[in-house]
Amino acid sequence: MTDLAKTDLAKTDLAKTDLAMTELPVLVVGGGPAGVAAAVALAEAGLRVLLIEQRDRLGGAIHRQPAVGAPQIWRGPARHRRNWAELASRLEHVAERIELRTSTVFLGIDGAGRFLFDDRMAGRVFARPVRAAIVAVGAVEKIAPFEGWELPGVMSAGGAQVLLKETGRPPEGPIVVAGSGPLLLAVAAQLARAGNPPLAVLERGRPWHKPKALARLMTAGAPLAEAASYAAVLALKRVPCHVGSEVLGVSETGQGLTIRVRAGSAESLLQARHLLIHDGLEPNRAGIPLPAPGAEVPVLLAGDGREILGADAAILDGQRAASAVLSRLGHAASAAPLEAALSKARNFQLALAEALRSKATPPTPQTMLCRCEGRRYADFAALPADASAREIRLMGRFGLGACQGRFCGPMLAELRGEALPTANPPRWPLRPVSVAALANFSTDETES
Repeated sequence: MTDLAKTDLAKTDLAKTDLAMTELPVLVVGGGPAGVAAAVALAEAGLRVLLIEQRDRLGGAIHRQPAVGAPQIWRGPARHRRNWAELASRLEHVAERIELRTSTVFLGIDGAGRFLFDDRMAGRVFARPVRAAIVAVGAVEKIAPFEGWELPGVMSAGGAQVLLKETGRPPEGPIVVAGSGPLLLAVAAQLARAGNPPLAVLERGRPWHKPKALARLMTAGAPLAEAASYAAVLALKRVPCHVGSEVLGVSETGQGLTIRVRAGSAESLLQARHLLIHDGLEPNRAGIPLPAPGAEVPVLLAGDGREILGADAAILDGQRAASAVLSRLGHAASAAPLEAALSKARNFQLALAEALRSKATPPTPQTMLCRCEGRRYADFAALPADASAREIRLMGRFGLGACQGRFCGPMLAELRGEALPTANPPRWPLRPVSVAALANFSTDETES
Protein backbone atom coordinates (compact mmCIF):
# COMPACT_ATOMS: atom_id res chain seq x y z
CA MET A 1 0.00 0.00 0.00
CA THR A 2 1.38 3.40 -0.96
CA ASP A 3 1.94 6.16 1.59
CA LEU A 4 -0.85 8.15 -0.09
CA ALA A 5 -3.26 5.24 0.26
CA LYS A 6 -2.28 4.82 3.91
CA THR A 7 -2.91 8.52 4.51
CA ASP A 8 -6.33 8.32 2.85
CA LEU A 9 -7.19 5.25 4.94
CA ALA A 10 -6.14 7.03 8.13
CA LYS A 11 -8.28 10.03 7.21
CA THR A 12 -11.23 7.71 6.56
CA ASP A 13 -10.80 6.03 9.95
CA LEU A 14 -10.54 9.43 11.63
CA ALA A 15 -13.71 10.60 9.90
CA LYS A 16 -15.52 7.46 11.04
CA THR A 17 -14.32 8.07 14.60
CA ASP A 18 -15.48 11.70 14.51
CA LEU A 19 -18.87 10.61 13.13
CA ALA A 20 -19.22 7.98 15.85
CA MET A 21 -18.39 10.56 18.52
CA THR A 22 -20.99 13.01 17.21
CA GLU A 23 -23.61 10.26 17.46
CA LEU A 24 -22.81 9.65 21.14
CA PRO A 25 -25.01 11.36 23.72
CA VAL A 26 -23.99 13.87 26.34
CA LEU A 27 -24.59 12.39 29.78
CA VAL A 28 -26.43 14.38 32.45
CA VAL A 29 -26.53 12.81 35.92
CA GLY A 30 -29.26 14.16 38.19
CA GLY A 31 -32.88 15.03 37.45
CA GLY A 32 -33.22 18.12 39.63
CA PRO A 33 -33.45 21.71 38.38
CA ALA A 34 -29.78 21.94 37.35
CA GLY A 35 -29.71 18.57 35.59
CA VAL A 36 -32.98 19.08 33.72
CA ALA A 37 -31.95 22.61 32.72
CA ALA A 38 -28.66 21.29 31.34
CA ALA A 39 -30.34 18.43 29.48
CA VAL A 40 -32.93 20.74 27.93
CA ALA A 41 -30.32 23.29 26.83
CA LEU A 42 -28.20 20.57 25.19
CA ALA A 43 -31.19 19.01 23.43
CA GLU A 44 -32.41 22.40 22.21
CA ALA A 45 -28.99 22.84 20.63
CA GLY A 46 -29.54 19.60 18.68
CA LEU A 47 -27.45 17.18 20.76
CA ARG A 48 -28.53 13.78 21.98
CA VAL A 49 -28.75 13.55 25.76
CA LEU A 50 -28.74 10.65 28.21
CA LEU A 51 -30.45 11.90 31.38
CA ILE A 52 -29.95 9.67 34.43
CA GLU A 53 -32.01 9.98 37.61
CA GLN A 54 -31.73 7.54 40.52
CA ARG A 55 -35.32 8.06 41.64
CA ASP A 56 -38.42 7.01 39.72
CA ARG A 57 -39.32 10.60 38.84
CA LEU A 58 -37.57 13.85 38.06
CA GLY A 59 -37.59 16.73 40.49
CA GLY A 60 -34.57 16.51 42.76
CA ALA A 61 -34.79 17.39 46.44
CA ILE A 62 -36.74 20.61 46.01
CA HIS A 63 -39.38 19.14 43.68
CA ARG A 64 -39.48 15.69 45.22
CA GLN A 65 -42.81 14.04 44.54
CA PRO A 66 -44.84 12.06 47.09
CA ALA A 67 -44.72 8.29 47.01
CA VAL A 68 -47.50 6.48 45.18
CA GLY A 69 -50.68 6.87 47.20
CA ALA A 70 -49.29 9.52 49.55
CA PRO A 71 -50.86 12.99 49.68
CA GLN A 72 -49.00 16.04 48.40
CA ILE A 73 -49.23 18.41 51.33
CA TRP A 74 -46.41 20.81 50.41
CA ARG A 75 -46.28 22.58 47.07
CA GLY A 76 -43.43 24.99 47.68
CA PRO A 77 -43.12 28.67 46.72
CA ALA A 78 -45.01 29.73 43.57
CA ARG A 79 -41.88 30.86 41.73
CA HIS A 80 -40.25 27.44 42.15
CA ARG A 81 -43.39 25.80 40.78
CA ARG A 82 -43.39 28.17 37.80
CA ASN A 83 -39.70 27.53 37.09
CA TRP A 84 -40.22 23.77 37.22
CA ALA A 85 -43.33 23.92 35.03
CA GLU A 86 -41.38 25.88 32.42
CA LEU A 87 -38.56 23.34 32.48
CA ALA A 88 -41.04 20.47 32.17
CA SER A 89 -42.64 22.15 29.15
CA ARG A 90 -39.27 22.64 27.44
CA LEU A 91 -38.33 19.06 28.27
CA GLU A 92 -41.48 17.80 26.59
CA HIS A 93 -40.70 19.72 23.39
CA VAL A 94 -37.24 18.10 23.01
CA ALA A 95 -38.15 14.69 24.43
CA GLU A 96 -37.17 12.92 21.19
CA ARG A 97 -33.53 13.94 21.74
CA ILE A 98 -33.41 13.00 25.43
CA GLU A 99 -33.13 9.42 26.60
CA LEU A 100 -34.51 9.53 30.13
CA ARG A 101 -33.47 6.69 32.44
CA THR A 102 -35.09 6.87 35.87
CA SER A 103 -34.44 4.41 38.71
CA THR A 104 -30.89 4.29 37.37
CA VAL A 105 -27.76 5.06 39.37
CA PHE A 106 -24.48 6.42 38.01
CA LEU A 107 -21.77 4.15 39.38
CA GLY A 108 -18.60 5.69 38.02
CA ILE A 109 -16.09 5.33 35.19
CA ASP A 110 -14.15 2.12 34.70
CA GLY A 111 -10.55 1.72 33.56
CA ALA A 112 -11.58 1.69 29.92
CA GLY A 113 -13.30 5.05 30.26
CA ARG A 114 -16.79 3.60 30.08
CA PHE A 115 -19.55 5.25 32.08
CA LEU A 116 -21.31 2.63 34.19
CA PHE A 117 -24.90 2.61 35.40
CA ASP A 118 -27.06 0.40 37.59
CA ASP A 119 -30.56 -0.03 36.17
CA ARG A 120 -32.41 -0.80 39.39
CA MET A 121 -35.64 -1.76 37.62
CA ALA A 122 -33.97 -4.21 35.24
CA GLY A 123 -31.48 -5.41 37.85
CA ARG A 124 -28.37 -5.01 35.72
CA VAL A 125 -25.33 -2.85 35.18
CA PHE A 126 -24.67 -1.41 31.75
CA ALA A 127 -21.93 0.70 30.18
CA ARG A 128 -22.28 3.59 27.78
CA PRO A 129 -19.73 5.72 25.94
CA VAL A 130 -20.56 9.43 25.99
CA ARG A 131 -19.20 12.63 24.44
CA ALA A 132 -19.25 14.61 27.68
CA ALA A 133 -20.86 14.48 31.09
CA ILE A 134 -22.55 16.95 33.42
CA VAL A 135 -22.95 15.81 37.02
CA ALA A 136 -25.71 17.63 38.90
CA VAL A 137 -26.29 15.60 42.07
CA GLY A 138 -27.08 18.42 44.46
CA ALA A 139 -25.83 19.09 47.97
CA VAL A 140 -25.32 17.23 51.23
CA GLU A 141 -26.06 18.49 54.71
CA LYS A 142 -23.43 19.47 57.22
CA ILE A 143 -23.72 18.56 60.89
CA ALA A 144 -21.82 20.15 63.78
CA PRO A 145 -21.41 17.19 66.16
CA PHE A 146 -22.54 17.31 69.77
CA GLU A 147 -22.95 14.60 72.37
CA GLY A 148 -25.92 12.41 71.50
CA TRP A 149 -26.48 13.50 67.90
CA GLU A 150 -26.31 9.86 66.80
CA LEU A 151 -29.21 8.76 69.05
CA PRO A 152 -32.55 7.50 67.68
CA GLY A 153 -34.94 10.41 67.28
CA VAL A 154 -32.20 12.76 66.07
CA MET A 155 -32.12 13.23 62.31
CA SER A 156 -31.10 15.83 59.79
CA ALA A 157 -33.62 18.51 58.90
CA GLY A 158 -33.18 17.69 55.22
CA GLY A 159 -33.91 14.04 55.88
CA ALA A 160 -37.09 14.95 57.71
CA GLN A 161 -38.07 17.20 54.83
CA VAL A 162 -37.65 14.34 52.36
CA LEU A 163 -39.83 12.06 54.50
CA LEU A 164 -42.48 14.75 54.78
CA LYS A 165 -42.56 15.33 51.03
CA GLU A 166 -42.65 11.61 50.21
CA THR A 167 -45.13 10.41 52.82
CA GLY A 168 -47.21 13.51 53.37
CA ARG A 169 -46.95 12.93 57.11
CA PRO A 170 -44.80 14.81 59.62
CA PRO A 171 -42.92 12.93 62.35
CA GLU A 172 -45.21 12.25 65.31
CA GLY A 173 -44.69 13.84 68.69
CA PRO A 174 -42.95 17.03 69.84
CA ILE A 175 -40.18 18.27 67.53
CA VAL A 176 -37.31 20.73 67.98
CA VAL A 177 -35.46 22.12 64.95
CA ALA A 178 -31.90 23.33 65.62
CA GLY A 179 -28.61 24.29 64.02
CA SER A 180 -27.95 27.03 61.51
CA GLY A 181 -29.11 27.99 58.05
CA PRO A 182 -32.24 28.96 56.11
CA LEU A 183 -33.40 25.36 55.81
CA LEU A 184 -34.41 25.48 59.49
CA LEU A 185 -37.18 27.98 58.74
CA ALA A 186 -38.34 26.12 55.65
CA VAL A 187 -38.59 22.74 57.37
CA ALA A 188 -40.23 24.21 60.46
CA ALA A 189 -42.86 25.94 58.31
CA GLN A 190 -43.51 22.74 56.35
CA LEU A 191 -44.00 20.80 59.60
CA ALA A 192 -46.36 23.48 60.88
CA ARG A 193 -48.46 23.38 57.73
CA ALA A 194 -48.52 19.59 57.91
CA GLY A 195 -50.12 19.74 61.33
CA ASN A 196 -47.20 19.30 63.73
CA PRO A 197 -45.57 22.69 64.41
CA PRO A 198 -42.20 22.41 66.19
CA LEU A 199 -41.81 23.30 69.84
CA ALA A 200 -39.06 25.72 68.86
CA VAL A 201 -36.58 26.68 66.15
CA LEU A 202 -33.06 27.24 67.51
CA GLU A 203 -30.70 29.20 65.25
CA ARG A 204 -27.11 29.29 66.48
CA GLY A 205 -26.23 32.43 64.54
CA ARG A 206 -26.97 35.99 65.63
CA PRO A 207 -27.95 37.79 62.42
CA TRP A 208 -28.97 40.96 64.29
CA HIS A 209 -25.29 41.38 65.21
CA LYS A 210 -24.35 41.56 61.50
CA PRO A 211 -26.13 44.71 60.26
CA LYS A 212 -24.02 45.04 57.10
CA ALA A 213 -24.80 41.48 56.02
CA LEU A 214 -28.47 41.98 56.82
CA ALA A 215 -28.53 45.14 54.75
CA ARG A 216 -27.20 43.20 51.77
CA LEU A 217 -29.88 40.55 52.27
CA MET A 218 -32.66 43.15 52.28
CA THR A 219 -32.20 43.57 48.50
CA ALA A 220 -32.56 39.86 47.77
CA GLY A 221 -36.14 40.05 46.50
CA ALA A 222 -37.62 36.58 45.94
CA PRO A 223 -35.48 34.70 48.51
CA LEU A 224 -36.30 37.32 51.12
CA ALA A 225 -40.01 37.03 50.36
CA GLU A 226 -39.76 33.26 50.68
CA ALA A 227 -38.11 33.53 54.09
CA ALA A 228 -40.80 36.01 55.18
CA SER A 229 -43.53 33.57 54.15
CA TYR A 230 -41.97 30.85 56.32
CA ALA A 231 -41.68 33.26 59.24
CA ALA A 232 -45.34 34.21 58.82
CA VAL A 233 -46.41 30.56 59.00
CA LEU A 234 -44.39 30.04 62.17
CA ALA A 235 -45.77 33.22 63.72
CA LEU A 236 -49.32 32.12 62.91
CA LYS A 237 -48.68 28.74 64.55
CA ARG A 238 -46.94 30.45 67.50
CA VAL A 239 -43.65 28.61 67.01
CA PRO A 240 -40.89 30.46 68.91
CA CYS A 241 -37.69 31.13 66.93
CA HIS A 242 -34.60 31.81 69.02
CA VAL A 243 -31.31 33.15 67.65
CA GLY A 244 -28.00 32.69 69.43
CA SER A 245 -29.24 29.32 70.71
CA GLU A 246 -27.54 25.97 70.26
CA VAL A 247 -27.88 22.38 71.34
CA LEU A 248 -25.09 21.26 73.68
CA GLY A 249 -26.16 17.64 74.05
CA VAL A 250 -28.97 15.11 73.87
CA SER A 251 -29.82 12.15 76.07
CA GLU A 252 -32.56 9.53 75.92
CA THR A 253 -35.40 9.57 78.41
CA GLY A 254 -38.56 7.56 78.82
CA GLN A 255 -40.49 10.27 76.97
CA GLY A 256 -38.02 10.56 74.10
CA LEU A 257 -35.15 13.04 74.16
CA THR A 258 -33.88 15.53 76.70
CA ILE A 259 -32.18 18.36 74.82
CA ARG A 260 -29.72 20.61 76.60
CA VAL A 261 -29.81 24.09 75.10
CA ARG A 262 -27.68 27.16 75.68
CA ALA A 263 -28.77 30.70 74.83
CA GLY A 264 -26.10 33.19 75.80
CA SER A 265 -24.94 32.19 79.29
CA ALA A 266 -28.21 30.49 80.26
CA GLU A 267 -28.88 26.78 79.86
CA SER A 268 -32.22 25.01 79.75
CA LEU A 269 -33.72 21.62 78.97
CA LEU A 270 -36.32 20.77 76.33
CA GLN A 271 -38.26 17.53 76.09
CA ALA A 272 -39.07 16.26 72.59
CA ARG A 273 -39.50 13.08 70.65
CA HIS A 274 -37.49 14.29 67.66
CA LEU A 275 -34.60 16.69 67.18
CA LEU A 276 -33.95 17.86 63.62
CA ILE A 277 -30.43 19.22 63.11
CA HIS A 278 -28.84 21.09 60.23
CA ASP A 279 -25.71 23.23 59.87
CA GLY A 280 -25.70 24.25 56.25
CA LEU A 281 -25.01 22.59 52.91
CA GLU A 282 -21.97 21.68 50.89
CA PRO A 283 -21.60 20.39 47.32
CA ASN A 284 -21.98 16.65 46.92
CA ARG A 285 -18.63 15.91 45.27
CA ALA A 286 -17.57 12.75 47.07
CA GLY A 287 -15.96 10.41 44.56
CA ILE A 288 -17.11 12.35 41.48
CA PRO A 289 -14.54 11.71 38.73
CA LEU A 290 -13.29 14.98 37.25
CA PRO A 291 -10.78 14.44 34.42
CA ALA A 292 -8.01 16.95 33.86
CA PRO A 293 -8.73 19.92 31.57
CA GLY A 294 -8.43 18.87 27.94
CA ALA A 295 -9.57 15.28 28.59
CA GLU A 296 -11.22 13.53 25.67
CA VAL A 297 -14.48 13.23 27.61
CA PRO A 298 -14.99 16.34 29.75
CA VAL A 299 -16.91 16.02 33.02
CA LEU A 300 -18.43 19.16 34.54
CA LEU A 301 -20.30 19.86 37.74
CA ALA A 302 -23.54 21.85 37.85
CA GLY A 303 -26.01 23.22 40.37
CA ASP A 304 -25.52 22.83 44.10
CA GLY A 305 -23.13 19.98 43.34
CA ARG A 306 -20.72 22.63 42.05
CA GLU A 307 -21.55 25.59 44.27
CA ILE A 308 -24.34 26.24 46.77
CA LEU A 309 -26.29 29.06 45.12
CA GLY A 310 -29.92 28.06 45.70
CA ALA A 311 -32.72 26.57 43.63
CA ASP A 312 -33.17 29.55 41.30
CA ALA A 313 -29.48 29.71 40.45
CA ALA A 314 -29.28 25.93 40.01
CA ILE A 315 -31.30 26.26 36.79
CA LEU A 316 -28.93 28.95 35.53
CA ASP A 317 -25.91 26.89 36.53
CA GLY A 318 -27.25 23.91 34.60
CA GLN A 319 -27.52 26.14 31.55
CA ARG A 320 -23.98 27.40 32.21
CA ALA A 321 -22.64 23.85 32.25
CA ALA A 322 -24.50 23.05 29.03
CA SER A 323 -22.96 26.13 27.38
CA ALA A 324 -19.49 24.99 28.46
CA VAL A 325 -20.07 21.54 26.96
CA LEU A 326 -21.42 23.02 23.73
CA SER A 327 -18.36 25.26 23.42
CA ARG A 328 -16.06 22.30 24.06
CA LEU A 329 -17.82 20.32 21.32
CA GLY A 330 -17.49 23.14 18.79
CA HIS A 331 -20.96 24.67 19.04
CA ALA A 332 -21.53 28.40 19.31
CA ALA A 333 -22.42 29.04 22.93
CA SER A 334 -21.61 31.51 25.66
CA ALA A 335 -22.27 31.45 29.38
CA ALA A 336 -21.49 35.16 29.79
CA PRO A 337 -25.16 36.26 30.02
CA LEU A 338 -25.65 33.81 32.90
CA GLU A 339 -22.68 34.94 34.95
CA ALA A 340 -24.25 38.17 36.17
CA ALA A 341 -27.24 36.33 37.62
CA LEU A 342 -24.99 33.66 39.15
CA SER A 343 -22.80 36.38 40.65
CA LYS A 344 -25.88 37.97 42.23
CA ALA A 345 -26.88 34.62 43.73
CA ARG A 346 -23.32 34.13 44.99
CA ASN A 347 -23.35 37.53 46.70
CA PHE A 348 -26.62 36.63 48.40
CA GLN A 349 -25.22 33.35 49.69
CA LEU A 350 -22.10 35.11 50.96
CA ALA A 351 -24.19 37.69 52.80
CA LEU A 352 -26.39 34.94 54.26
CA ALA A 353 -23.35 32.98 55.42
CA GLU A 354 -21.92 36.10 57.04
CA ALA A 355 -25.19 36.94 58.78
CA LEU A 356 -25.46 33.45 60.27
CA ARG A 357 -21.75 32.84 60.85
CA SER A 358 -21.16 31.29 64.26
CA LYS A 359 -18.84 28.82 65.88
CA ALA A 360 -20.28 25.67 67.39
CA THR A 361 -19.27 24.65 70.89
CA PRO A 362 -16.33 22.20 70.78
CA PRO A 363 -17.35 18.55 71.17
CA THR A 364 -17.06 16.71 74.46
CA PRO A 365 -14.86 13.58 74.74
CA GLN A 366 -17.90 11.31 74.30
CA THR A 367 -19.16 13.07 71.18
CA MET A 368 -19.43 10.63 68.29
CA LEU A 369 -17.46 11.68 65.20
CA CYS A 370 -17.37 8.55 63.06
CA ARG A 371 -20.56 6.53 63.23
CA CYS A 372 -19.28 3.86 60.83
CA GLU A 373 -16.43 2.86 63.17
CA GLY A 374 -17.90 4.15 66.44
CA ARG A 375 -15.03 6.60 66.95
CA ARG A 376 -15.49 9.47 69.38
CA TYR A 377 -13.76 12.77 69.98
CA ALA A 378 -11.72 11.17 72.80
CA ASP A 379 -10.26 8.76 70.23
CA PHE A 380 -9.34 11.68 68.02
CA ALA A 381 -7.81 13.68 70.87
CA ALA A 382 -5.71 10.65 71.92
CA LEU A 383 -3.82 10.64 68.64
CA PRO A 384 -0.40 12.34 68.53
CA ALA A 385 -0.68 16.10 68.13
CA ASP A 386 1.54 15.98 65.03
CA ALA A 387 -0.32 13.05 63.43
CA SER A 388 -0.76 13.51 59.70
CA ALA A 389 -4.11 13.22 58.01
CA ARG A 390 -3.10 9.77 56.75
CA GLU A 391 -2.11 8.66 60.26
CA ILE A 392 -5.43 9.91 61.63
CA ARG A 393 -7.15 7.79 59.04
CA LEU A 394 -5.11 4.62 59.59
CA MET A 395 -4.25 4.83 63.31
CA GLY A 396 -7.48 6.43 64.47
CA ARG A 397 -9.73 4.55 62.01
CA PHE A 398 -11.51 7.74 61.02
CA GLY A 399 -12.91 7.64 57.51
CA LEU A 400 -12.34 3.90 57.06
CA GLY A 401 -15.97 2.85 57.34
CA ALA A 402 -18.70 2.42 54.78
CA CYS A 403 -18.96 6.14 53.95
CA GLN A 404 -15.16 6.45 53.53
CA GLY A 405 -15.04 9.74 55.40
CA ARG A 406 -17.80 11.44 53.47
CA PHE A 407 -19.63 12.26 56.69
CA CYS A 408 -16.95 12.41 59.39
CA GLY A 409 -14.37 13.94 57.04
CA PRO A 410 -15.86 17.45 57.13
CA MET A 411 -16.20 17.25 60.93
CA LEU A 412 -12.54 16.37 61.34
CA ALA A 413 -11.48 18.99 58.81
CA GLU A 414 -13.31 21.61 60.89
CA LEU A 415 -11.61 20.39 64.08
CA ARG A 416 -8.07 20.10 62.75
CA GLY A 417 -8.01 22.68 59.97
CA GLU A 418 -6.99 20.13 57.33
CA ALA A 419 -9.06 17.82 55.18
CA LEU A 420 -9.04 14.12 55.97
CA PRO A 421 -7.89 12.18 52.89
CA THR A 422 -10.37 9.81 51.33
CA ALA A 423 -9.52 6.42 49.88
CA ASN A 424 -6.98 6.65 47.08
CA PRO A 425 -8.35 5.93 44.59
CA PRO A 426 -11.87 6.61 45.91
CA ARG A 427 -13.86 3.50 46.73
CA TRP A 428 -15.70 2.25 43.62
CA PRO A 429 -18.59 2.23 42.90
CA LEU A 430 -20.15 5.47 44.10
CA ARG A 431 -23.29 3.62 45.16
CA PRO A 432 -23.88 0.07 46.40
CA VAL A 433 -24.62 -2.35 43.57
CA SER A 434 -25.81 -5.95 43.83
CA VAL A 435 -23.68 -8.86 42.67
CA ALA A 436 -26.61 -10.03 40.54
CA ALA A 437 -26.68 -6.70 38.70
CA LEU A 438 -22.92 -6.88 38.11
CA ALA A 439 -23.27 -10.43 36.84
CA ASN A 440 -25.86 -9.15 34.37
CA PHE A 441 -23.41 -6.56 33.03
CA SER A 442 -23.81 -5.41 29.45
CA THR A 443 -21.91 -2.97 27.24
CA ASP A 444 -25.06 -2.39 25.22
CA GLU A 445 -28.00 -0.97 27.14
CA THR A 446 -30.44 -2.51 24.66
CA GLU A 447 -29.48 -6.05 25.64
CA SER A 448 -31.74 -7.93 27.98
